[in-house]
Amino acid sequence: MKTQLFKLSFLLFVIYSLTACNDEKPAEIDKANVEEAKRLEEERMRIEEEKLAMDAEKKTMEETKEKDRIKAMEKLERIFQNVSSVHVSVSKSYFHDAPDFSTKRKAYLVRNDEASLLRTRNGFGFVEFYNYDTNKTTSGWMSLTDIEANNAEGY
Repeated sequence: MKTQLFKLSFLLFVIYSLTACNDEKPAEIDKANVEEAKRLEEERMRIEEEKLAMDAEKKTMEETKEKDRIKAMEKLERIFQNVSSVHVSVSKSYFHDAPDFSTKRKAYLVRNDEASLLRTRNGFGFVEFYNYDTNKTTSGWMSLTDIEANNAEGY
């Protein structure tokens, strides 16, 4: 609708410009103006089509990226499916209130801290960490990318 309105406005402007010039200009100049207006309109249409194609390609890429993210998350969850003991594999891994990165807490574990993995969801594992120094348990969601499974002999 906007495109058609723009085309109509543009053509009316061209026609008005041509008629406002009176008949003092030769017919060749009027013809050149009309041809230039047509050329400009064709160029605008070509650019608009390219933009639509780029928008469609961007949307496809975003959908593919989201599918890949979900596949990676599901793969991680399968890896941790039968795991109950884990350790932190990064320098610092934060707890979250929910299996979502936007719920990050101040509490964290450091590399090699061991914890119990209770369940997984959305690329996160719900872990419980017992601090023997303070005799306190801290639990929450932790990114599965930050932890590794402990094997039978330790990690």
